[in-house]
Amino acid sequence: MNLKSEKSIKEYLKTLPDDTIIKYYLDVEYTPFPVLLIEEYTRRFKQKSKNELVKDLKYHANLAKKKTRELGTMAKNQKLVDDITREKSDEIIEHAKKKGYEISQKIVNKSTRLKSKIKNQKQSLKNTATSKFLTTKSEQLDLLEKLGNLKKSGIITASEFQEKKKKILSKI
Repeated sequence: MNLKSEKSIKEYLKTLPDDTIIKYYLDVEYTPFPVLLIEEYTRRFKQKSKNELVKDLKYHANLAKKKTRELGTMAKNQKLVDDITREKSDEIIEHAKKKGYEISQKIVNKSTRLKSKIKNQKQSLKNTATSKFLTTKSEQLDLLEKLGNLKKSGIITASEFQEKKKKILSKI
């Protein structure tokens, strides 16, 4: 399509999808023929009067001026966009480090509590295994099964398992 006349641009704008028109409208100061774009946007989405269109144009022109002033200030201070990006990146990295440290501390605390809980369970199981109150064979077999599970999960060693197994089997 040859975009040389106002009519050809209007026809071209009509062929663009809504999301592209919205994107162009939001960045109207960077688009060629902003008035035509605004007209197409209002035709599709909302009807505005010419005064409202002029008001929008002035608003976007002021935004463009503000951005230009900010870039000028950066240039006067000899701050490059890369410097600002680097500063922002450093802030983000610092924040991520702090968050990571907090999360790691929570994990350490939880693991300490879990270790303590497992140790208590292991001790109570040892006490149960050495208890003289076990009388039935089914209780002894249940205890052997629990010991096997502890061995599989790595809470007790193979030698501890064998020692307790011998004691339990001797009672059956």
